[in-house]
Amino acid sequence: MSTKEAAKPLQECVKETETVELYFQQGSSDKVYHLQLESVEDQWSVNAQWGRRGSALQSDAKVSCVAFEEAKRVYDRIIREKTGKGYRIAQATTNGDAPISVGLPAVKEHSGHAPELLTPIEEPEALQLVQDASWWFQQKFDGRRLAVQKMDGQYSGINKLGQLIPIDSRLTKCLESVEAQGFLVDGEITDSRFHLWDLLDINGTDLRIQPYEIRYARLGLVFRGVDEALRVCDTAMTPKAKRAFAKAMHESRAEGFVCKNRNAAYAGGRAGQHFKCKFVTTSSFIVGPKPAPKAADGHRSIGLYLLEENRQRFMGTVGVPERYALPREGQIVEIRYLYCHPGADGKVIQAKYFGKIRNDVALGDCSVNQLKLKADESDPTES
Repeated sequence: MSTKEAAKPLQECVKETETVELYFQQGSSDKVYHLQLESVEDQWSVNAQWGRRGSALQSDAKVSCVAFEEAKRVYDRIIREKTGKGYRIAQATTNGDAPISVGLPAVKEHSGHAPELLTPIEEPEALQLVQDASWWFQQKFDGRRLAVQKMDGQYSGINKLGQLIPIDSRLTKCLESVEAQGFLVDGEITDSRFHLWDLLDINGTDLRIQPYEIRYARLGLVFRGVDEALRVCDTAMTPKAKRAFAKAMHESRAEGFVCKNRNAAYAGGRAGQHFKCKFVTTSSFIVGPKPAPKAADGHRSIGLYLLEENRQRFMGTVGVPERYALPREGQIVEIRYLYCHPGADGKVIQAKYFGKIRNDVALGDCSVNQLKLKADESDPTES
């Protein structure tokens, strides 16, 4: 299931096979549910397998020999029902192209590593750094933050919150090609690539006290060219290269670019020494109930809330395309929007949901302080 396309009417959707693997863990319950949308000579079917993890699974054809539109409706409906009951998506594929995935923390066990977070800045401010030799530019990827630690032959993933998480076996297989007994490497994972930008430890040598330019050089020596799925981030270092890089990021419709201070030692948390400039505006929102006037409007939508002082403030609603499961109240979702109208009752404008649920964002980070505000008071206030 694609999370990167805007919603289309069902009759305009590309007819693609899809699979999804879901799981449910609570108390002593540990169940899996597998679902496939498949075709034979333009006749479509939906098949399911389910049962306790590790046991022989039961199976059933939910629908068979029907048009794509009918099969797709059944497929999406079952996913909505399962996620509504607490199942989580472990992996989803389209046309057999499975993304490299990262999982949820089995328990909220902290790794002991505090990821360094980027400070948002606007593009004019970022471009002022073009002439400053202390700053390098890298691409901002629309993926998920991931650090990987190899210790005693075992691999551990670390998310944006510093929690230990499982990682895809295909990624560990790629990392096996790295010639190092141990390491701690930081980056961002997309569907098919692990984009690496920092090396914090190599064979027991802590590199955090070294300036970033030294860590980046070591990163390239160890990881560059090892495997197609492992990509050391390209870096623009000169004024000419940085200007061309920012232009290329716009032309390629990238999410934005990152400004790295080449002289900075590593500092966990939002230390304010590295910046991110995003071309699109995104924020993390808490899913909550729609207000009474909108509760029965018949729209497939969710209420969006942010923390303001000691309360949750309603920020508007956003439609949820049929291709995505309906997020549950209390979950955190990433939303793209044009801007937020200022004022105590301001709402987000032109909000769009692209299926991204954030399990690596703390509730306390869902604050009104993260919003991009519109200065023009004449703009509308409804989302």
